[in-house]
Amino acid sequence: METNSHRTDSDGNLQAEDNYAAHQENPAPSPEAIKEPNDRPASKIIWVAVIIAITIMAIIYFLYIF
Repeated sequence: METNSHRTDSDGNLQAEDNYAAHQENPAPSPEAIKEPNDRPASKIIWVAVIIAITIMAIIYFLYIF
């Protein structure tokens, strides 16, 4: 079964590509690789961790200064 030029099994799951010669003229990444969902938003959480770390370091610094 073919879906959007990608092979799938009877359940609709994508199958690994094995015909590499067919894509030598257009070696672009698959649409799934480009439209991959962001299920691990580390870029959003890292800023919270940085702000908390800076705040804790500032509190410790000011406790030793004063």
